[in-house]
Amino acid sequence: MKKSNIIIIFISCLLLFLSSFFYGYYFTGKNMNKKLNDNTVLDNSSSGNDGLEIIKEEVRISPNTCIEKEVYYKKCRHTIKQNIKVDNNIINMTEKEFEDYTKKNHPEIRIISFSVGKIVLRENKDTLCPNHYIIGESEGKIAVYKINDTGEKILFKILEDYPLSLLKEIDQEKLKEGIVVDTEEELSDVLENFIS
Repeated sequence: MKKSNIIIIFISCLLLFLSSFFYGYYFTGKNMNKKLNDNTVLDNSSSGNDGLEIIKEEVRISPNTCIEKEVYYKKCRHTIKQNIKVDNNIINMTEKEFEDYTKKNHPEIRIISFSVGKIVLRENKDTLCPNHYIIGESEGKIAVYKINDTGEKILFKILEDYPLSLLKEIDQEKLKEGIVVDTEEELSDVLENFIS
């Protein structure tokens, strides 16, 4: 084959390659820009003097988003975390929409973090957490109270065979004020001290 034919074939292939590259780049670029414009919001506040704009997608709550609520109890300084099921009312909400919804329906709750995968909420309560027992008195007898979710004392059991009148006056005063314990083991130990 002649040298001139090889050069002509080489130049033809190169031109064919370059033209297909520019053709694909031009039409693919148009389709990508169209998709971006349909699914994103332009943040004009981020544009500088050079006229560039930052494109960012809106994060929305999905049915698979994990919502974790942290409740801090000020009296005992404990934090209890619980996972909350995603309510159908909040699916597809943006962070701003969810913030407005929370302020309206649950003003005591703050949003700590917000992403597609996980939302962290926080609430502060001026009570003891539900993990405590209070040893006190009821109807003149030693009684055990539990704490419910709203921080109220709920009568758990009365020790019918142990009236307060059998105890020393200082112990009676302690029980009237209430003795807060953290665990069932601690509850058993304190009760044993009073009833033995």
